[in-house]
Amino acid sequence: MLLRNARLTVPAILALVLLRLVIGWHFFMEGTDKVKNGGFSSVGFLSSAKGPFAKKFQSMIPDFDGEIRLDESQMKSVYEGFVAQAGELYKFTEEQKSEAESVTDKFRKKLKAIYRESKAAIDEYKNGTDRVAQLQNDPMRDKVAGMSRQRDDIESKWRALARPILSDIDKITADFESEINLLATDAQRGKDNLSASLKYPNAPPIDVKLIDKIIPIFDMSVGILLIVGLLTPIAGIAAGLFLASVVLTQFPGSHGSVPTYYQAIEMAGCFFLAFADAGRYAGLDFLPWSFWNRNRKDLVKRPRDV
Repeated sequence: MLLRNARLTVPAILALVLLRLVIGWHFFMEGTDKVKNGGFSSVGFLSSAKGPFAKKFQSMIPDFDGEIRLDESQMKSVYEGFVAQAGELYKFTEEQKSEAESVTDKFRKKLKAIYRESKAAIDEYKNGTDRVAQLQNDPMRDKVAGMSRQRDDIESKWRALARPILSDIDKITADFESEINLLATDAQRGKDNLSASLKYPNAPPIDVKLIDKIIPIFDMSVGILLIVGLLTPIAGIAAGLFLASVVLTQFPGSHGSVPTYYQAIEMAGCFFLAFADAGRYAGLDFLPWSFWNRNRKDLVKRPRDV
């Protein structure tokens, strides 16, 4: 009964509106910065995930362990498959198909040079794959802090062997993807501005490329909705769940995890805005709320049929 009759004081309402505006502005600026600066990527963030959900987050990065990219024959198939996909999408002419073959040969030679120059590091990395897999699957490593740190240190050094090589391969592959797409004419791209996308075998349906496209739009949308106080419960819950996923990537207490106090505090703030229906105060949510309450009062006042 007390909760039902509870009312917010004016200072509490002002604080609630201020909280909504501050969080909304933060989300909006995060989104606009990502769009303005360009090149936003969550690869580094996802790859550094720690704790029991680390593998789930890392699986969003196609070929995370580099099994495909460090294999010349598999990369040949990936390149050929992408050219075939682009040719079918754009309906390449015979001349364009010939140009695509030339572009493919050029970039395969660049890859071959990387494999040749980095052969020793690649071999050492591949030789360590089984050992790292055994350490990851050893349940005892999760129970003893010292053994967990040792496993993480070994894995970190192992991944460091391939990191610069994979980075070079990714740059070459991105340039290859871009050049193949540039072979298409405006007419072939059509009104929808079609673009072929290179994918690795067994890539997850929700991968880092899709995530990187969604996050800036998500941040700006949530920010705008919170600032104007529209659909605040939906925006607050969505923002809170997003920040919860950020916290889970660095699971509290896991060895090597980065503190996520700020994200956790803002997550709590987002859920509070959602469940307090903060958009009713100096926000557009006031309109449907007042309409709903007016109808309810009318129904209460209206005499019942006998």
